[in-house]
Amino acid sequence: MKARLLPPRDNHNGNLVWRRDAFLDKNSQISQSLDEIRTLGYWASAFPEGDGVVFRLLSDTIIKSNDDILDDFRRCFDWINIEKAQTLGSNIEIADLETENRTLSCAVIIPLEKIFIQDTLILGKYTYFCRREFDQEPHERLSDLEIEYVQFTCDISYRDLLRLNHTIDHNDHVINKCLSLGEHALDLVRYSHSSFKNRAFTPNPAGQREDGFYDVEIIPLEKTHLKPLRLSGISKPVSASNNWLGPQVDHLFYPGIEYLACIYSEEITDEISASVISSLRSCRQSFYSVGSESQFLNLVFTLDGLANPEKKWVSWKHRSYVAALLCEESPIKFHSILEEYDRLYIDVRNKLVHEGKDFYQITEDPDEASETIFCYIKTLIQLIANKGISSKSELKQFATTLLREQSYKEKYYEVILRVSTIRGKPPEYPIW
Repeated sequence: MKARLLPPRDNHNGNLVWRRDAFLDKNSQISQSLDEIRTLGYWASAFPEGDGVVFRLLSDTIIKSNDDILDDFRRCFDWINIEKAQTLGSNIEIADLETENRTLSCAVIIPLEKIFIQDTLILGKYTYFCRREFDQEPHERLSDLEIEYVQFTCDISYRDLLRLNHTIDHNDHVINKCLSLGEHALDLVRYSHSSFKNRAFTPNPAGQREDGFYDVEIIPLEKTHLKPLRLSGISKPVSASNNWLGPQVDHLFYPGIEYLACIYSEEITDEISASVISSLRSCRQSFYSVGSESQFLNLVFTLDGLANPEKKWVSWKHRSYVAALLCEESPIKFHSILEEYDRLYIDVRNKLVHEGKDFYQITEDPDEASETIFCYIKTLIQLIANKGISSKSELKQFATTLLREQSYKEKYYEVILRVSTIRGKPPEYPIW
């Protein structure tokens, strides 16, 4: 077992620190060693949290060098391998002794801007606190923030927490981790309230202030010497901000949103849930994209990623497969979606990708096009939620079963024949 010794300095007591979990059953040995060190002229007491000892010399007349103090502790705590600390911070020394897998349950609080909440809302593990002026139960707030904020509980690396406020880079690392988790909460807001046809309904990224700084608050919920922390920094050198007011969020009722909340609460951890999380993250990136082309193309790639067609399914086989997933088991909707999705793919997506065109060079409203694909993504998520689909193979089985029905075959034959004739190409019918 290892420990680090930090001798007393100036007006600071000395510390002998160790990894708490390794010493949980050593209380009697710790007490005996404390009795021995006290006989040498020290006042010493074990930390109530169990991760070390605080000490000082009892009298100013006792003069001991740091090496003398180290020798005293090595003699009295001879069952521990005691090393001299390399820094002046006990937290840094404990962090070096801690294992990588130890975590601490914490409440994380992230301020929200460009969003308006009048009543505190709860969805899954997230609590979206309203502005303080509207809060009927302000005593429930763990933060003194006046504006809206989201609060949730998560496990954070104990070593990361111990190293906070040691370097700016490490603070930014922890801030960005908390922001990533906070963005999951805002993904639910964007899913239910945001629109590419009205980008003013997009909230600011989680934790982002108007001056470019990002704020988070961390409150440890387990027994520890660490106190609640408020971190602030320019953890992201480039960011996007809503120039308008953002959405008014009076409720969080929307098809599929309970399913998404279960994913983020890790109540659902199947194969398809990872793809769903990835798709919402990509939609988020499109909302904050400053280019209409990248905004739209990212959504197209996101839909493909979530639908996960076979690589060999190209052209009409690819597009009829995606349309089958989006049609809500209606041949009539399948017909219209196949036609529209094909048009967006060939006349918009392919021109942007393969011909290097910008939106101003084609007759298509970029926000309308993006909104259509965004709605397709949400429809697919709702299908996964409603059908309880848990794997990519189930998704393929659902679509191919529909496409083998005669009513669907007639529809995609009709669309393919008509569109191919207009384009002056021979029709190529997929076989399912």
